Amino acid sequence: MNKQNKPKRKIIRKKQHGEKIEKIACELLKNYKYLVWKPIRVKFHSQDIFGLFDIIALNKKELKLIQVQKDRKRPYKIKQIFKLPQPKKIKYELWVYKTNEKKFKIYDKI
Repeated sequence: MNKQNKPKRKIIRKKQHGEKIEKIACELLKNYKYLVWKPIRVKFHSQDIFGLFDIIALNKKELKLIQVQKDRKRPYKIKQIFKLPQPKKIKYELWVYKTNEKKFKIYDKI
């Protein structure tokens, strides 16, 4: 019996869905005239800001530290975020992307 060798398929690394959602959030913030900063991806190191946030957004009135997530919530991060002391003019927000609605639900308090 002659077996045919199937060629190995190239595994193409797709961008993670989380990165796409973060990009959508950054574009949305830029449309609202925020200056947006997201840390670069580094191999073998967390890219989260303070281990909790994905994006920093700044405008003339406030600074936002934002955690972006897809549909599901991670309760341990939510509890940590909203337990932090909150200085004036700094907001902590959790943006949950609803894939079926294609929009964000924004939490600033729990």
